[in-house]
Amino acid sequence: MLNKQKIVSDYLVAKGIIGVLELKQALEEQFSAQERIELILKRYNVFDEEQLGELIVQELGLTVVEFSVLEFRREVLGLINPSFANRFRVFPVHFIEDVLIVAIDTPLNVLSLGYFSSVLKIKLETVIIRAKQMNELLEEYYPISGTALVNRSGTDNEANSLTPEEEAPVIQLVSMLISDAYRKRASDIHVEPMYDTLKIRYRIDGLLREVQSPGKKLQAALISRIKLMAGMNIAEKRLPQDGRIRTVVDNKEFDLRISTLPSHHGESVVLRILDKRVMHVEELGFSDQQQQMFKEIIGLPNGIILVTGPTGSGKSTTLYAVLSSIDRARKKILTVEDPVEYQINGINQVQVKSKIGLSFARVLRSMLRQAPDIIMVGEIRDIETARIAVQSALTGHLIFSTLHTNDAPSAITRLVDMGIQPYLVGATLQAVLAQRLIRLLCPKCRQEYHPPKDEMRILEWVDSKKEIVLYRAKGCNFCSHTGYLGRTGIFELLIINDKIRQLMHEYVPSTVIREHAREMGMVTLKDHARRKVLDGVTTFQELVRVTQNDID
Repeated sequence: MLNKQKIVSDYLVAKGIIGVLELKQALEEQFSAQERIELILKRYNVFDEEQLGELIVQELGLTVVEFSVLEFRREVLGLINPSFANRFRVFPVHFIEDVLIVAIDTPLNVLSLGYFSSVLKIKLETVIIRAKQMNELLEEYYPISGTALVNRSGTDNEANSLTPEEEAPVIQLVSMLISDAYRKRASDIHVEPMYDTLKIRYRIDGLLREVQSPGKKLQAALISRIKLMAGMNIAEKRLPQDGRIRTVVDNKEFDLRISTLPSHHGESVVLRILDKRVMHVEELGFSDQQQQMFKEIIGLPNGIILVTGPTGSGKSTTLYAVLSSIDRARKKILTVEDPVEYQINGINQVQVKSKIGLSFARVLRSMLRQAPDIIMVGEIRDIETARIAVQSALTGHLIFSTLHTNDAPSAITRLVDMGIQPYLVGATLQAVLAQRLIRLLCPKCRQEYHPPKDEMRILEWVDSKKEIVLYRAKGCNFCSHTGYLGRTGIFELLIINDKIRQLMHEYVPSTVIREHAREMGMVTLKDHARRKVLDGVTTFQELVRVTQNDID
């Protein structure tokens, strides 16, 4: 077999890309630092490894092969642990005599063969595959588990007795955990200690999905590492703590909001991934009519506009999209939030701090002296906050806020139940937007079918002569075998008109207001979800899951 390591080394030196001594030092440093050779070469000012890799392949005539043509043997997977495979991007293929053939996705990794052989204690030979194939292989056969200690269980006494060799990979484990979750579009990472295991789950498209988890032995080190990154007190394990981490994955910067909670078997940790990109109103999922009406509403000079829905229904995303669409150069916008999730240029954002008495109500009172045009209140939680919001709207301010109700009309009765007089609600409330998030079908694998009669009844399909075609979720590699990829909103926009104001004064229940609004053309959450099912955007099962309380 060709000595590819010598060929690549000689090429780098001959081209003057790196000196002989520098290359020797870089390879020695890899043994001590246990890092990818590309990262070490960067410290020696070797230029971009991707461009350099392509150049080496072209000039040395190395071949990039399709993995499908290789004789892959599953039995060799156990020879390389998940930490090593993911960290150095090496994938075992098969044995030829006493040599293990491994796939790599950059020719620079050829330089590391000596290091790999010494660590794995196996003779190695390499083949080069494409980076996309390597990503797919690592995700399928070596999912994020992080270290060679994966699936090793330990007792409580062992949990705090990691050797120095075992402690070092924990840093990479946390980094890989965050990177993997971000690439899989997770919104949360849940680290949950159990009696004899440590469970790790991602929330993807609103649903939790368990991933391969490290052994119980890593629990203390893993949680301490996260707390250290978030600036928390790692010695305090009896009280809940909050923190924040700013990190970069694939050249994209984002924040993580960290929350710890003492539980029976250790601290439960949730990492909330906060993508810095703020969506536009056009991306939220409105129908054309809803979008036009909503844009007219948010352009009003004063009043209260509420966004309602349960936790995790995308209320904050909608409010940030609204604020980003407003001309911030001409209007002063203030927000009071708990916590501040997304930072928007041109807006003054205030974080509530209940420990020092900085509540929603107190911040709101102070905000009015700042002469704002628009105020966004993270949530109306109590009567005091509600009263100040109403007074602010009466004095010419435009107020955006959220409320936890199941539908739009219920927001009216909720404000009245909190203690706000109906005439004040009628005088200030301009619109209520109820919303939910519904999963989108994967465009690569969605499958056509003709629905049975019970589905057609719920969809209110009355044209018996016209055949209806819907789509079901199937699952493929592109969507991680879930059948869904991403989420969109379904909305119920209630515009407060004179008739509804009259009904408020009469103290009628929300069901009466709802029926009147529907007569006036309001599209309900269920109606909007039906439309998305018929358009092939989502599935009938998603409609039932998200709007099951409304289905007759």
